[in-house]
Amino acid sequence: MTSKIPVNIISGPLGVGKTTAVNHLLGLRPKHQNWAVLVNEYGLVGLDGALLLDPANPGGVTVKEVAGGCICCSAGFVFEMSLVMLLQKKPDRLLIEPTGLANVSGILDVLGRPGIRESVEVRSVICLLDPATYRRDIQQVEVQDQVEASDILLASRADLAAKHQLDDFDAWARGLFPAKHFVGQVVRGQLPPKLLDLVEAHDMSAVRGEHTHSSQTSPSGKNMHKHGSKSSSPQPAGEQLVCSKTQPVLARHHHAELASSLGWVCWQGLIFDARTTHVWLRELARLQAVRRVKAVLRTNEGWWAFNLVDGSEEMWPSGYRRDSRLELVVQGEFPPDPDVLEERLWACVVFEGDDSGR
Repeated sequence: MTSKIPVNIISGPLGVGKTTAVNHLLGLRPKHQNWAVLVNEYGLVGLDGALLLDPANPGGVTVKEVAGGCICCSAGFVFEMSLVMLLQKKPDRLLIEPTGLANVSGILDVLGRPGIRESVEVRSVICLLDPATYRRDIQQVEVQDQVEASDILLASRADLAAKHQLDDFDAWARGLFPAKHFVGQVVRGQLPPKLLDLVEAHDMSAVRGEHTHSSQTSPSGKNMHKHGSKSSSPQPAGEQLVCSKTQPVLARHHHAELASSLGWVCWQGLIFDARTTHVWLRELARLQAVRRVKAVLRTNEGWWAFNLVDGSEEMWPSGYRRDSRLELVVQGEFPPDPDVLEERLWACVVFEGDDSGR
């Protein structure tokens, strides 16, 4: 079997410093390796590709540019063709730098399609944000998607930000659900190469390549506005929970006198019925002891995030693509029976397996 090509996505809003970071990585690549870069610009006049070329060291790097649209939608066909062409060159690593207007979830869906996923190993997905402007930036749907789809969040141009801005960014990023694998800072685009392999491989075996760009209809049929990425209490550091087809559900519960939590991580090959699950989450939120229900789930109507607390309910199309997750926070040390809840969780599953069920 031929080895798969490591792929990293470097995303972020327009002008956040993605090209500078990619250039830094190219300068630090092992000299014996050939890397490829697929860069996307929304405009018709491509410039980023030229900015990535180093006249002093042109060898070892292949740059392919996709201009004139977002590679997750209007330029999607050209992106897929360019991707295949670069993969045929069998580079030692492929970096994808999408336009700041792209949905990273759509790129992951393309990488997960049969015929492509067999050749790639999607490693760390990185998102750069400006700590001085990130709260404004995450009001944009595409930036929300980039944040949700990322494994690693980095404060770009950290040397130009005030301490209170960096502290605010760090607190927000570490409070996201699901938790990121790494939160940090970048100065002058000096992204540490070790971060590229911090996440060894996304499980693409269950991805069926579906993607609906900017879907705004909730599983209940209501038109929903997609809000900024929601935050929650930071998850404790520790093991990285990884599910598989042979172990599709992992449970993690914590019991304490003041409050307890019940959580499940599910293999992305499990697809939940959107409407049934939505109704069940509402029922959970109404239980007397339950204080909060949060989830990100792969459903038969796409990937959705849910946040139900204090009688309010929010949901939005999620860019997250790693696994499905559900967590309840309950008052007191005697929460609902977790075994009963897990049975209800399984009852919401409508598909289990791989592409044989397409």
